[in-house]
Amino acid sequence: MDRLHLILQRYFGHSAFNPYQQEIIEDLLAGRDVLAVLATGGGKSLCYQVPALIGDGLVLVVSPLIALMKDQVDDLQARGIGAEALNSFCSYAATRRILAELNEGLIQILYVSPEKAVGDDFLDLMASLPVNLIAVDEAHCISMWGHQFRPEYRSLSVLKERFPGVPMVALTATATPDVRDDIARQLNLSSPSVYVGSFNRENLRYAVVRKEENAYERLRSYLRSRRGDAGIVYIATREGAETLAARLRAGGIPALPYHAGMTAGARAETQDQFISGKVPVVCATSAFGMGIDKPDVRFVVHYDMPKTLEAYYQESGRAGRDGKASDCILYYSDDDARRLRSFIDRDLASEFQREVARSKLQSMVDYCIAQGCRRRVLLGYFGEHFEGPCNGCDACTPAGKARPRSGRRKRGAARTASGPARG
Repeated sequence: MDRLHLILQRYFGHSAFNPYQQEIIEDLLAGRDVLAVLATGGGKSLCYQVPALIGDGLVLVVSPLIALMKDQVDDLQARGIGAEALNSFCSYAATRRILAELNEGLIQILYVSPEKAVGDDFLDLMASLPVNLIAVDEAHCISMWGHQFRPEYRSLSVLKERFPGVPMVALTATATPDVRDDIARQLNLSSPSVYVGSFNRENLRYAVVRKEENAYERLRSYLRSRRGDAGIVYIATREGAETLAARLRAGGIPALPYHAGMTAGARAETQDQFISGKVPVVCATSAFGMGIDKPDVRFVVHYDMPKTLEAYYQESGRAGRDGKASDCILYYSDDDARRLRSFIDRDLASEFQREVARSKLQSMVDYCIAQGCRRRVLLGYFGEHFEGPCNGCDACTPAGKARPRSGRRKRGAARTASGPARG
């Protein structure tokens, strides 16, 4: 058994890599930049965690969410791997301890926010340490064409300027071809290998429901039919999440809210009860889900329509990470579409941003009103051709007639690379 598989088995308990993980790792170890687009559950984190365990040196990981950093660090430390996070929530004592451990070579993986990563003092510190890999997680945030653009990500190009000889990997689960090109350009990646896994999750069944006056009763009836199963109900507003969770509880369905307006302790409590199975349903805004490692989510319901297909794919993809049959249901109304268009016109400052947002919203609407295979529409948006019928959406198979295939999803995937192809 080669050293990569030994590390995979010893530290992570897996006997085989997922598609493209090994190729990505080998490219990074050879000093090559990589852009990797792997679906939720595809194992993006292993692509930089395994290299961190080969030889000496430090892997720097830029991550956008403090909660996600904490989950990753806790998991790695439990596996006996030296990992820490530097962010605004660190106390003075914790920061001093981490800096000392960095200088002593005790830390193998360091997570930082994008704002921290580009600070002059931090860059000077990194220049004094043996950084051998830089990973940019949620890399779609760097692109103005992306669905979660964050201006602070645009400054990350300084990392390539300061560490030109250090390989960089940009990782995301959702990126259209235009966004992929923009990621590589904005990060100054040098002739990167580009790996694009399949976006097709065969175990997921997609359905769109017209959001009419009886929408709540239909939702409650569905949740009752899945009693005991874990699921997420996404809703657009904080107030909506609170109200829906309370209404479901009153209707006999255990549910808790989750949104950014709750205290950190309340959010952690909801998350812990959901992951442990004590409360099966979470009514959440888009603040919930990133970094949530719960493989047995059997359904994801969008009670309000998301703004983009990227957001929908990412959020619905939290269902069925264990490969078993799961439902992705979206409630659609023309009122939702009009409301989102008004938000775009009101909230976005530049005409370019409004134009991009309107285009993405229209693609979302097109998915909802499609007469043919929804899987074909969804995959086509990300540049993946699919013939159909899929036997896994409401257009191809009427409700109640068939369930999505359970078991492991198909392992084949598309790949492009600016370099030699691998079989």
